[in-house]
Amino acid sequence: MAELERTALGECAVLTMNRPASLNAITSAMLDLFHAHLDDIEGDDSRALILTGTGRGFCPGTDLKQPPEDPRARIEHAHALILRLLEFPKPSAAAINGLALGGGLELALGCTFRIAAREALLGLPEVKIGLLPAYGGSVLLPRLVGQQRALVMMLGGEPVSADEALAMGLVDAVCDSPAEVVAHSRELLQRFTRHSRVPQQAIRRIVREGAELPLREALARESDIVDSVSGSEDCLEGVMAFLEKREPRWQDR
Repeated sequence: MAELERTALGECAVLTMNRPASLNAITSAMLDLFHAHLDDIEGDDSRALILTGTGRGFCPGTDLKQPPEDPRARIEHAHALILRLLEFPKPSAAAINGLALGGGLELALGCTFRIAAREALLGLPEVKIGLLPAYGGSVLLPRLVGQQRALVMMLGGEPVSADEALAMGLVDAVCDSPAEVVAHSRELLQRFTRHSRVPQQAIRRIVREGAELPLREALARESDIVDSVSGSEDCLEGVMAFLEKREPRWQDR
């Protein structure tokens, strides 16, 4: 049984963490599988990515029963995965079917969107065992929900409910049951898969990079990225399709 399984749902590639006995806790092998699957998905004909879990949990973080031999190397490996998710050329959604704690929530933070089951709990509880979020949570969570809300979650270590997560902007939607989260994630992603990935990737990049730059530098960065998109084949196709009153035929380049 693979720790990470890949299936297809329409135009979406679905990656399912598959260690239900441990609520899908993260192992070194799972991190390796993530990179291998993302290599394949990046080059296939899917238009979006959904990440979810098997059973009652999405992911509770690192499997403490299988500690890494080199903790620093594990952190760097996890950081590489989070960065890859953030910069992945296709939009993604974390379909949070259950508990999402520690590294599990950090995986979800790497996705473009997050859909949670109403019964799910989300948090960064590392402080309770004398640690701190190490897979990017201490950086990504404040950027998403603000410093004060992130500090409350990280300093106290208590999880929030799906409804609380929705209110603070941590998730984008809440489903009534875990069985709905993958389908709802696909429904959300379908709103974006009909467009060219060229401007979409550029928009995500501007938002990600511009948030941490002074205003004038952010605007200059926007201008640079707009220049690269304006010269793309899809930009020309989009303008021609508009003028000719037809649907564009995107090439994603």
